[in-house]
Amino acid sequence: MEVQPDKIVISKANHTNMQQRCFLTPLLLTLLSLSSALGFQPTSCSSSSLCRRHKNASSRMFLSASTTSSTTDKITDTEIETLFNLLADSTILYDPSRGTCCRNRCSGCTYLDPEGNFLFDEYTTNDDEDNQQGWLAPYVTVDFGERMETSKWSTLLFPPASSDDGDETAVAKKKNEVERKEFTTLLEQQLSSSVSPLAIQSLWNTLSPSVGYPRLTSTEIIRAIKGMEGAKSEMGGAVTFATFAKNLLAAGDQIQQLGGISDDGSTTTVDYDAMDKEELLNLCVERGMKTNFPKMKRIIIEELRFFDANGRQGKRHPVKNTLS
Repeated sequence: MEVQPDKIVISKANHTNMQQRCFLTPLLLTLLSLSSALGFQPTSCSSSSLCRRHKNASSRMFLSASTTSSTTDKITDTEIETLFNLLADSTILYDPSRGTCCRNRCSGCTYLDPEGNFLFDEYTTNDDEDNQQGWLAPYVTVDFGERMETSKWSTLLFPPASSDDGDETAVAKKKNEVERKEFTTLLEQQLSSSVSPLAIQSLWNTLSPSVGYPRLTSTEIIRAIKGMEGAKSEMGGAVTFATFAKNLLAAGDQIQQLGGISDDGSTTTVDYDAMDKEELLNLCVERGMKTNFPKMKRIIIEELRFFDANGRQGKRHPVKNTLS
């Protein structure tokens, strides 16, 4: 097409092209109408036939939605404070001998005062302006003869047996052992406000030496408290509120990454305790794990639970004896 002043001159070639376009336009309109009627949209991806870019994005969105807990996505500050106040003590006693004193009042013992009483360190919130919330005690009971303290968390989770208890419950209490469901029940009986299933499961994982325990003993909880990142070694492994909050939130994030929790607050756990040692070792081999750790059932189970939670085999700390 050539443009000249006051008129338009159409060349022969352009005229032919325009005739072709005029002929094709009705045909294109017919095809577009037909495709629309059949549900095809050439300019965008339909829900039934996604292009690769949209399909990948949709998969990511679905995975994100399916792995999120239906109850809550984050543990609140109120929940952290509620749980800590329920379990923490305002006074902590520390054994300067770190358990090496035989408590026989031996002559010349460096852990006796001039009057023959056992030495101990006492920490209270009244003496610490920076800590008014207390600590998670790294013990069930400490006994210095003239002074004895029992931790608040052990009193809550391991109440004394009563005549109303069934045989299994009585045996569990005698062993200082608490089942996962009973753990929730004991907490809810003492809680003044509601706490989400995510917060309770995160607390269970925090008080476990590794993720996935179906039941806990007082000894295992002590190990977990002392093994928390940030535990105060100078106080025997006591845990402050800040340290507790950090570890609880980390446990909650890990639960969400692994699929969250169901509407009833449960997560999938494997009862490795019911398996024998050979079965446990076979599971390690099936998962491609190295089995150069001590062949104690407790150790094997810890290795498996860490693998389940992290998708890899853990490295054991030479002092704390925890996996990371």
